[in-house]
Amino acid sequence: MLTLFNLFYEVRNGKVVKRINYDLLSYLDEIALAYWSMDDGAWCKSGFYLHTKGFTFLEVSQLVAMLHYKFTLMCSVQNHEGRPVIYIKAKSMNHFRSLVLPYFHPSMMYKLKQVT
Repeated sequence: MLTLFNLFYEVRNGKVVKRINYDLLSYLDEIALAYWSMDDGAWCKSGFYLHTKGFTFLEVSQLVAMLHYKFTLMCSVQNHEGRPVIYIKAKSMNHFRSLVLPYFHPSMMYKLKQVT
């Protein structure tokens, strides 16, 4: 049986390291996206960032593919000081907001500002 821990971590050379597993797709829904955005997300003038710096560029590319597949979000992987982050493009922001807004805590609403 796959545990949630195993979706994100594995033991490599005696160390526990983060990883991405495609089984994550079955858990990725609007609620999960909202919680992820509230925890590791950041609004910016031209879109939204999901901070994924604990993963490799390849793994973050896999996450971008999952976001596109599950939600038709237009995203890219950006390099922030040598570490990958997911950028949700401005043209997907209205759709992104519609997905996560019902699950956002009132104290986190500032993260869903309208893009100017």
